[in-house]
Amino acid sequence: MIQRTLVALGALLLASVAHSQITPTPSPTATISPSPSITPTPSVTPTPSGTPTPSATPTPSVTPTPSATPIPTVTPTVTPTPTVNPSASPTATPGNLGDTLVNISTRAHAETGSNVLIGGFIIGGSANKTVAVRALGPSLTGLVSTPLADPTLQLRDSSGVLIAANDNWQNTILGPLITSNQVAAIAASGLAPTEPSESAMIVTLGPGNYTAIVTGTDGVDNIALVEVYDLDPADGSQLLNISTRGLIDTGDGMMIAGLIVGGIDDEAIVVRGLGPSLPVANPLPDPTLTLVDADGNTLAQDDNWADTQGDDIEAAMLAPTNQLESAILQTLPPGQYTAILTDSTGQTGVGLIEVYNITADEFP
Repeated sequence: MIQRTLVALGALLLASVAHSQITPTPSPTATISPSPSITPTPSVTPTPSGTPTPSATPTPSVTPTPSATPIPTVTPTVTPTPTVNPSASPTATPGNLGDTLVNISTRAHAETGSNVLIGGFIIGGSANKTVAVRALGPSLTGLVSTPLADPTLQLRDSSGVLIAANDNWQNTILGPLITSNQVAAIAASGLAPTEPSESAMIVTLGPGNYTAIVTGTDGVDNIALVEVYDLDPADGSQLLNISTRGLIDTGDGMMIAGLIVGGIDDEAIVVRGLGPSLPVANPLPDPTLTLVDADGNTLAQDDNWADTQGDDIEAAMLAPTNQLESAILQTLPPGQYTAILTDSTGQTGVGLIEVYNITADEFP
């Protein structure tokens, strides 16, 4: 059977971000520099296995190992607690939506050092998978007060090696995975960014762990969106665990991660919000999670993971290592959902949202 999967999507408040339908003229291509300047790696996650108690019987088949150790630069400060009233709106729905979690995107600050915006994902199974990765900023104008003006995108493998990069999506950067101009292919996918300064790439990847990194500038003008789309969700390999790490603030600076459940079957997922256990100098002190549906209705909330679903989270082998961190186990029917990560006391710091599809299944 094909493993039901997950992939991220469409951050909250993004309904008005339209996708370009242009067919641009291919631009001259560049090549990846052999000496990249940034080397964060995916974030930390335990080995999920076991049988929690929702309607499905979770048994993930890949051990997620995202874990970043860049140089920290920002000290958290106290700010007022935000008011959250979200409603999830994906920006695109490409491909054949099988029984799977089909897309993820996360909106947060994108800075430098330990505050870059990091999206990690795992491809499970035995076959290659084609994905689209995007980094948006200017097209968030009107949705956030301080969008990142010129997002840059890097894709790295599990050892931290740079395997693909893009600055402006209409200018392809050639490298190990991208060997020809991609402008027409990105436009044909329906995922062309609406602004030339935004970044995008289409890559075919083997099973393993990968990290998409969006780099911005330190300061306030830096809200960005990182997205990973499964362009062939019906094949024998699937996107499993996804995670996003970034600097979390209040208001526009809260971390917002969206996902879509495709097909006709329910999916059992675990969403985690981490902070104190992260290996950075300025972790989010007391993460709190909220899960909402497409209409903005709150489905679940959690502040300290052991207080509500502690037994189920432990049975799934996904208990956070710090009691102040958050986790939600939920069985979701097909549809659009959003997870919001903030600090329970309104403080700032680096946080991590993770989404695991723990629905029981096996690869052929």
